[in-house]
Amino acid sequence: MKTCYSCGEKAIKDGIFKSNIEEFILQRLPKTNKLYHKKDVLPQHLIGLKPNTIVFYFGSKKRIITNKIQKFEKAYGNLPNSGCTKTNSKGEANFYLDCPQVYKSLNGNVYGRHLHFVYWDDKKKMWKDNLFTHKIICHVDKKYVKMYGSKCLIIDALPEKMYEKEHIKKAINIPYTKRIQEKDVFEAMKERGFRTKNKNVPIIVYCYNKACNASVQLIKKLNKIGFHNVVDYEKGIQDWIH
Repeated sequence: MKTCYSCGEKAIKDGIFKSNIEEFILQRLPKTNKLYHKKDVLPQHLIGLKPNTIVFYFGSKKRIITNKIQKFEKAYGNLPNSGCTKTNSKGEANFYLDCPQVYKSLNGNVYGRHLHFVYWDDKKKMWKDNLFTHKIICHVDKKYVKMYGSKCLIIDALPEKMYEKEHIKKAINIPYTKRIQEKDVFEAMKERGFRTKNKNVPIIVYCYNKACNASVQLIKKLNKIGFHNVVDYEKGIQDWIH
């Protein structure tokens, strides 16, 4: 499944997709390979990279989930949501980014949340022209859910019995084990007063606690059927009731 406008259909390695870099991005790459990263943000840990290589990484700018989805150019701007690092001998690195927004790409489609990166060519002293892309899931906390949840479709990914025992008010139950279809989400949207047939509806998914991966599994299923404006309340119901 394509993860961005220019990506191939299949990952080349460890969830990494390869494509040629767009002119818009090429013009905005840094002139040097000086290392830097954003402060006070949680890292995305990537594997399967070239070892001992300098990497420039970036994502679209941070955006409130309930705000209107922006077009490609505005979503990226001059690449402020970015950093430059060096991979270790195992081909691993931490990328420090704000949660990148979903956006309308050059073909008008919306793809799942992702980050991009390019490698530095030490011989030519410039960035290489291959663009690499990796899908990510953004995690939010209780404060975020309380602030934006009233305008979002909230989905409880736990089994029905657990949902019936306790759940966030107005949350819809779609168990992560369910074979989910578009109509299931559209029915949930209709029940909560959202306009149906709009796959860009803001969605917050949660499960039990941070150790639970039911919400992540459900988010992947949602992405596969075209719902991409989704975030994960990873601490879940255990955090909510305390």
